[in-house]
Amino acid sequence: MKKGTIRRGLAAIALAAIIVPVMAGSANAISPLPITCTAAGTVTFVNGTPDAWSVSGRGSCQGDLEGTYFLDFSGTGTSATVGLCDEGLIVQDLNISVVGSLTNAQTLIPKFIAHTWAAPATTYPLITPFLVSETGSGDLIGAGNFFNHIFLLCTGPTVAQFEFAFLT
Repeated sequence: MKKGTIRRGLAAIALAAIIVPVMAGSANAISPLPITCTAAGTVTFVNGTPDAWSVSGRGSCQGDLEGTYFLDFSGTGTSATVGLCDEGLIVQDLNISVVGSLTNAQTLIPKFIAHTWAAPATTYPLITPFLVSETGSGDLIGAGNFFNHIFLLCTGPTVAQFEFAFLT
């Protein structure tokens, strides 16, 4: 089985576990459709107390029946540990504030996003799953992951692949 297939499967399971309860409302309600995004970018961390993180990326999104979007995002945040890149085995208290824009490819009209990517416990390096919340309200709206450090190296900014989905 390909690594990409496994990653997508895990992301789909995590997303389904979050979105199904969120979308289970009354039978007469029309639930929003999830927007799914794939992007390439970088992930950087600096060991400290707390550990500092930055992410940025560019890619595309679709899914809400309004067409394809160009995606640009960046974010900064913290964690208590950095998984295998310090003396811990897992990342604890990951919390990254992400802002970005989704520009409709046909109309060029932008939508802006303000998310918090967080996980009380997750993995790093390799696949790092996280939950997506709406900044401000704190409402849980999705899930995702980023993948980098193919050879488990923990130095410098590294290229990463991001996959996430959220409800608008």
